[in-house]
Amino acid sequence: MDIKNLTTTAFRTEGNNSAGSGVRGGAKAPEGEAQARPGGEGGETVTLTSAAKSMSASRGESAEPPIDEAKVAQIKQAIAEGRYPIDNQQLADSIIEFEQLLA
Repeated sequence: MDIKNLTTTAFRTEGNNSAGSGVRGGAKAPEGEAQARPGGEGGETVTLTSAAKSMSASRGESAEPPIDEAKVAQIKQAIAEGRYPIDNQQLADSIIEFEQLLA
């Protein structure tokens, strides 16, 4: 197949290796699934399952973790002024715990 000329409408689908029997431009999505049709030639169709839509939606929600900007500014100020308390024993214990997870 010439990869520079992909305007044919016959594509292979999963589980079907015979050329010429694939998804065509007029294919309908099963119930509960969405279709998107690009504006290009050939009428190819993209189908998203409900699981894919759910994963996409949850990914968009978790893109930015919540950050308390005021608290970050307070901690930065305390560090700059040398008044941020550091518990050396707790820090050492946390480092040891982390190292044990890596082992």
